[in-house]
Amino acid sequence: MELLRNDLLKFRRSHLWTVITLVPLIAVVIGAGNYAGNREQLSEGWDSYLSQIMLFYGMLFMAAGIAIIASAAWRVEHRGHNWLCLLTSTQSAGSLIAAKIGAITLATATMHTALVIFAVVGGKSLGLPGAPPRDLLLVAALALLPATAVAAWQSLLSMVIRNFAGPVAIALIGSIISFGVLAAGAPVIRFTLPPALLTDTLWLGSTSVADAHALTFGTAAQVLFISAAFTFVGWLAAVTYLRKTDVRL
Repeated sequence: MELLRNDLLKFRRSHLWTVITLVPLIAVVIGAGNYAGNREQLSEGWDSYLSQIMLFYGMLFMAAGIAIIASAAWRVEHRGHNWLCLLTSTQSAGSLIAAKIGAITLATATMHTALVIFAVVGGKSLGLPGAPPRDLLLVAALALLPATAVAAWQSLLSMVIRNFAGPVAIALIGSIISFGVLAAGAPVIRFTLPPALLTDTLWLGSTSVADAHALTFGTAAQVLFISAAFTFVGWLAAVTYLRKTDVRL
């Protein structure tokens, strides 16, 4: 718990709040704008509105946000003699990596919460009647599982690549590939790429994606299992690297 707190404190000077607020806000603005401009075709109220937001958020924005958060989380370790301090720490490599993934995931959950708040406020501003559908809110909560998997792998990339923008660029490429393959009707990619699983999960029950899966107990269990496997393998790869790496000047 102390390691996690220390990693969260390292975000203080990273201006992370801009990512946590602007990334979901941009996704909501684009989704809401697309919905407002096509109300005649998007006639299912909250379902259509939130599906538009999740379409864009899942296509690119959430994975990009996680990548930026991960790069910010490792930026301190790549400065000065902090890498040496990390390698000579009395804490186990597993604990150090787990704390870093935990910090990234908590920041991601905050960003995700901001998305839900912005989306609800935007829907009310557009005059949508009633309350947001429960299923789409459940999808938002379920998406935190593959988000953790993406956080684990982006943490690995940001640990290995000292350049801040490099891991973010890889995340963008991964998101574009995932979107292209999913749009082409090959959902099997979610078993091989964490960003694809994240995108596919955010699109569950969507009225904007023709091949979107329904939110069922089976799909939720599948997301849980695959996310756990991705997270564990990402954590293990990072731990192995940290144990075998040497001092980098």
